[in-house]
Amino acid sequence: MLAGTGKTDITPKGNVWMDGMIRAHPSVGVHDNLFAQALVLSNGQDTNQTFVLVSVDVCVLDEETTRAVRQGAEAQTGIPAGHIIVAATHTHSGPAAVGIFTPRETAYLQDLTDKLIALIAQAARNLQPVEIGVASGWEDTISHYRRLMADDGHVVMNWEPYPSEHIVGPLGIADSEVGVVKVVAAGDTGSVVGVLFNHAGHPNILSGDNYLLSAEYPGLAARLLEGELGGNALFFNGANGSVDIDGLRDRVWKGLDRAGRALARSVAETARTITCPAACSPVTIRGASTTYTIPGRRITDKEWRWAQGILAATGGKVQALADGMGDDYKAVFYRQLRETDPADLPVEQICLALTRFGDAQESTLDSQNRVSAPAGDDCALLTFPGELYTEIGQYIKAHSPFRRTYIIGLANGYVGYIPTRKAIEEGGYAEDARWVDAAAEELVVEHSLALLRSVYATSTVGTRPPCPH
Repeated sequence: MLAGTGKTDITPKGNVWMDGMIRAHPSVGVHDNLFAQALVLSNGQDTNQTFVLVSVDVCVLDEETTRAVRQGAEAQTGIPAGHIIVAATHTHSGPAAVGIFTPRETAYLQDLTDKLIALIAQAARNLQPVEIGVASGWEDTISHYRRLMADDGHVVMNWEPYPSEHIVGPLGIADSEVGVVKVVAAGDTGSVVGVLFNHAGHPNILSGDNYLLSAEYPGLAARLLEGELGGNALFFNGANGSVDIDGLRDRVWKGLDRAGRALARSVAETARTITCPAACSPVTIRGASTTYTIPGRRITDKEWRWAQGILAATGGKVQALADGMGDDYKAVFYRQLRETDPADLPVEQICLALTRFGDAQESTLDSQNRVSAPAGDDCALLTFPGELYTEIGQYIKAHSPFRRTYIIGLANGYVGYIPTRKAIEEGGYAEDARWVDAAAEELVVEHSLALLRSVYATSTVGTRPPCPH
């Protein structure tokens, strides 16, 4: 296996609008710099056997931007655009790369696109023989299930002040798994080339009252890991749509420090459990993708009548808000959906499989035609262009044929939140803010598992690659 890494500063020059919250004005400074990092993995010198993962310190990236990066990188490196994953870390204190709540920073986006293309080319030039190991850890103090049921039957978000005696409890369970892929130089030195770490969370400890740019707690975790382990540390968010930080505690820099250190500690502890594989038991990487569409949401007549009442009272003006969205923004959002009519949303998912030859790869089908987890030390990285509810992510992981499956959310585009049908019936913030029809859950699960099974079938068949040493 060959691997190469790269890192580039993507901090905007000057003040910019920020994504993630409804803010009143652009940024006023920089607390900590923003970065993009790339990891290139290849079975050899053939670009058709080469794959790229890029982590970008912004809230979200749309399909248009990621397509431009992927196509530009293909033109420069020969690596197929379909083998390139460009994912946002989801910091809510980064520049408005999409402009969900605030104006889009188009000039910044052009500069960012050029930097990401150059970054991928840099990482591809740095290829060297490596050994790879994978392990899972746990971190349960950062992310919490954010949808709470009140005793009167309505959903309360965990950032909303509400009498605790009237909270029945959370409506789900957060995913505390921390996935770690450790890449070390082959040979005697075994120095760390890179660490990919994956955890589902919402990097919005700093609320909409913050106007300093920051990579948030994942950025701090990456800096700490690079200092402790060496190499590059790349954060990839998971199925984070229904989890969040504790919205009523530590919404200051001290809280960010606490969360960043907690995540770094879990990743470092997990990385230390990974021992380098035997030289002649190499890892191979394989990948495949799938494309499909999700029906867009149709605003009901009842919802439109409500929105018209709010619009009449506000004139369509929206007030800044530290968390979530007010009725003023919600009414404007409903008007946009109503005027554009429901359109199918395109989805592309990529699955990368890291497989160690020589491990057992036995699997069976149960009574429901699901593939049981094999005994081998294999790992799948499955992308999604949006914010899957953690319940959906956990279901996909539990039914995947791979021993370990990590969801890489906010990758190669953005189709917004993907709630469960149950959550849509219950209501809540993301249910109101979704772009997709209620059929999204079943479609995503169906296509995700089909892709995982397809890649698993190809990754367990074939000849053993030659020893690179």
